[in-house]
Amino acid sequence: MPGSFDFDPYDVPSSAPAATVRVYRYNPQAAAGAQHAVVPNVVCERIRHAEGPQPPTAWFRYVLDDSDPIVKAPSDFAGLWPLASAGSYVVRDDDRLVVLATTPDGASRVLFDGFATSPEVDLSAHSQRVGFLAQGVAVRCWDQPIGGRLQRNADDPLAGAVVAVDLPTRFNPDGKPNCTPDGYDLEQSQAAERYPVFIDADIDRDPDPRSYWTLGKFVRYVLSVHNDQSYVFNPDFDRLDALLQSRGPAPGGAPLGSSGTAADVVVRDYDATNAPWPEALASQLDLAGFGLRFVTGDAGDGSPRTEVVVYRKDADAAGPARDLLLSKSGSILNPARCNLAGLNLKRDSRSIVNAVTVETAQRRVEASFVLAPGFHPAAGDESASQRVRFLRANLGSATGEDRRKYRFYVADEAGDGHWDGSASTWSTGALDLSEIFPEDDDGNPTYVKRLRPGSTSLITRDDEGRPLRAQLALSRDYTGPAPGVWDGSGHWQPIAGGWQLLEDRLGIVVVAEDPESWAIGDYTGSNPQEPSRTLRGVTSQANPSAPNTRFTLRLTTVVEDDLMLSAQTDSRPASPTSFERRRRVDARDHFTMETVAAGSLYNSGSEPIAVRDDTDRAVAWARQLRASHETPPTVGAATIPGLVTAYCVGDRIVRINGRNVGLQTNVGDAQGESLAYPVVTAVSWEFSGDGQATVIEISDADVERGG
Repeated sequence: MPGSFDFDPYDVPSSAPAATVRVYRYNPQAAAGAQHAVVPNVVCERIRHAEGPQPPTAWFRYVLDDSDPIVKAPSDFAGLWPLASAGSYVVRDDDRLVVLATTPDGASRVLFDGFATSPEVDLSAHSQRVGFLAQGVAVRCWDQPIGGRLQRNADDPLAGAVVAVDLPTRFNPDGKPNCTPDGYDLEQSQAAERYPVFIDADIDRDPDPRSYWTLGKFVRYVLSVHNDQSYVFNPDFDRLDALLQSRGPAPGGAPLGSSGTAADVVVRDYDATNAPWPEALASQLDLAGFGLRFVTGDAGDGSPRTEVVVYRKDADAAGPARDLLLSKSGSILNPARCNLAGLNLKRDSRSIVNAVTVETAQRRVEASFVLAPGFHPAAGDESASQRVRFLRANLGSATGEDRRKYRFYVADEAGDGHWDGSASTWSTGALDLSEIFPEDDDGNPTYVKRLRPGSTSLITRDDEGRPLRAQLALSRDYTGPAPGVWDGSGHWQPIAGGWQLLEDRLGIVVVAEDPESWAIGDYTGSNPQEPSRTLRGVTSQANPSAPNTRFTLRLTTVVEDDLMLSAQTDSRPASPTSFERRRRVDARDHFTMETVAAGSLYNSGSEPIAVRDDTDRAVAWARQLRASHETPPTVGAATIPGLVTAYCVGDRIVRINGRNVGLQTNVGDAQGESLAYPVVTAVSWEFSGDGQATVIEISDADVERGG
C-alpha cells in the first residue's frame, strides 16, 4: 500500500567544524602550482550531482563589498554584467572553475569542475544580487552530437579495415544485426578499451559474421567513438558487458541472487544519429533499468577528474550500501550518532509492474499452398466469342464475376468461396491451416480463419544470401486437396511470369493480357506440365481435354501466424504485492520468429526449420523490465548537516540506523532473494547562509517511464 513519512524534529548541530569551501579559476595548461587561482569575491552556494544525462551544476554568487581597500572587486552589477567586463574578479562565460573543500585537518576534496554560464542579476530598491550558473565539464559532451558511424568492410568482417562513413548510427535496424562478431572488436587485446563497430546488416554469409548490438556493446561503442575523453573519462570496459546483462531466476525458480541466469539485453532498433552521446546512452540504459552518472573527484595530483559511471539499479545491484543515522526515540541527542536534520520518504506501490509481456511481431511461416479457382468455370467460355470478355482491356466494363474469371486463384483461407474441381461445385469451406499452425497443448486452435495476404519475398535465401521470391507452379497430375497445404505430391513446373500476388488475401491474379495465352516461360526440368511456353488458362479450366487438361496452381509464399513469440515473465514472490500487475511492451519492430514449414517447397523434412527465433532475446528484455519495476518506487530526500561526501549518486540507502528502519523495497530475502533498496539519484551540497548541508535525493526507477 502507498505510504510516506516526514521527519523534522529539531535543529541537529554539526558534529565537526565546517569545511572551508573556495572557488578557483582553473587553467590546466598553466605550470604546476599555478593551475588554481582563487576568486575571492565569488562564493559557491550550491552544487548538485544528479543521475542521468545531465552534467553537475553549481550556483555561484558575487560578494558585492567595497569595504576592503585592498580587494578592488566590483561592488555593483555594472562592473560585472556587461560583456566587456574583465579582470581577475570577474568570471566570464566559459571560464573554468573548480570548487575545493578543505577540512580542518587539511584534507581537500574537489566538489565541482565546470564552466561558467548563465549570469543573472536580481536588482530591487534595497538590494542587488549578481550570480551565475556553472555546468560541469561533462557539458562539453553535448557540443558534438553523434553523426556517422565506424563500419568494417564487408569482404573481411572479422579483421577488415574500418572506415568512418556518414551512414546513420542505427543499431539493429528493423531487428537485423549489424554489429561485428564477438571476439573481433577493435583493440581486442585490450580488455579495458575494446569496442565493436558496425557491419552491413544485409550481408549473408555462412557462418553469419553479424551479431546483435547488446547493451554492453552499445555502451562501449558510443563511449569509444564519441567521447574523446578530453573532459570526461570512460570506465574500464572489461566488466561492462557482464554488468549490463539481464538477471533473472533460473528456470527452476531459484530467486534472483542465488543461482539465477544472465542474458544479454539486445538493443531494439535505435537510431542515435544527431543525439548527444550522454542522451543516447541514457535512453537505452534507463529503458532497461540501469543508471548513468558523472563523478568528479581528484586525479591524485590535485587536478580535477570527471568520469562517467554506469551502474545497476535493480535487486542485483552491487553498488555501495549506505545507512542514515538517527538516535533512538526518547534518547538524548548524540550528534555523533545522528546525521539527519530532515527526512521525507514516499513509497508508492501503485506503480509496481511485476509481470511483463513483450509484444513481438507476428510469427511468419513460409509454406506451399495449393490454390483453387476463385471463380465459376463454365463450358463455352473457351470459345472465341466468349473469351473476349476476359481480355484485360475489357475488364474495366466487366461484371465482378467476369473480372475474376480465369484470373483469380485463391487459398480461400477465410471461406469466401472457391470452385471445388473434384466435386464440380462451389464451396465455402475455409482452408485448413492446422498443419502449419498446430493446436496448443490443450487441443485449442492457435489460429483464426481470416485473410492472410502472402509476401513477395520468402524466408529461404539463395546461395548469395538474398531472399528468394514467392514462387508459382502448375501441375496437371496433382490429385490432392485444392485449396490446401501442399502434401508433397504431384509434379510441378514453375511459372515465370504473368501473375501477381493478391493484395488482400492468399492467392494470385493472372495479369496476362489474355488468360488463354498466358506466357509462363521456358522449362527445361523433368516432368514438364506444359510443354509449350503458353498456358491456355481458359480452355484448361472451362472445357479441359488433352493436352489442355485442368491444371492446379501451387503458391509458395510467407504468411503471418496469429501468435506472437512466447515472451513474457510472470510475477515473483519478490514483488511486495499479492496481485499480478502486468504491462505489455510494444517491441513489434524488433523481435520476431521466421520458420519454413515442414513439407514445403524448400523444406522437405518432417520438422519446420527456424531461420530466425528471437524468443530468448525477447524474454531477456521482459525479464530486465520486470526486475527494474517489480518493487515500489521510493522517492524523497534526506538532509544532513554539514558537508558530507560519503554519499554518491547510485548508492543504495539500506536503513535508518538507531530506529532500525529498513528501506528494503522487495520481499523474499528468506528464500535467498537479493535485496532491493532505494537508490540515490542526486546529491546537493548547500553553502548558503552560515551553515552547510548535504541533501540526498532518493528515488527508485520510474515504472511509467519504462513502459
